Amino acid sequence: MTKKEIIIQSALKLFSAKGFEGTSVREIASDAGVNVAMINYYFTSKENLFKSVVEYRAMFLTGFLSDLIHNKNLSAIEKVDAVIDQTIEKKLSNTEFNHILHRELSLDHRPQLRDAISDIILKNIIPVKAIIREGIKSGEFKNVDIELTITTVTGTIHYLLNSDIICRKILGKKEGFTPIQKKHLKKRLSAHLKQLMRSHLLKSKKIFLKRK
Repeated sequence: MTKKEIIIQSALKLFSAKGFEGTSVREIASDAGVNVAMINYYFTSKENLFKSVVEYRAMFLTGFLSDLIHNKNLSAIEKVDAVIDQTIEKKLSNTEFNHILHRELSLDHRPQLRDAISDIILKNIIPVKAIIREGIKSGEFKNVDIELTITTVTGTIHYLLNSDIICRKILGKKEGFTPIQKKHLKKRLSAHLKQLMRSHLLKSKKIFLKRK
């Protein structure tokens, strides 16, 4: 691992634990075992370092989607299934950082950082659009609203996994229930979204997945 990657890993850990405002460049340097000058050399600012962390996390999904879109052995709906599972997995891989990320997107006092983050995230939306468009063109899918279809999936995952209190009350669970720690909920969410997308997307009748 390069020094730059080590710095990004330390930044990811500290941003996840303490947030953007609560994390100093000096703390990141100390955790990474480098000096502040090296961080300034690679990233020039804390904002650019945060952007690099977002790009680092997005890179894995970018590679997955690139392979998926070129896979000739899967139908369009099977590709949508894979997108759903991978999105849920990614959201669960570091929920703390996802909270911080979406907080930055909701704020106005760092507009350049907010715009940079949104551009990085939107890059991974493009291949998902292409998958749905491919399904429409082949006749497998109905002529749906592509953008709002994607929003339905990502919005449901985000809402359910980023608000413990709302999630607990909607699901009728007791105090102390933490959705991100429940494998059963992950499976339930995956099965629900796949069933929903089959109903929404497919022209012909298919066997719906049963909730386990």
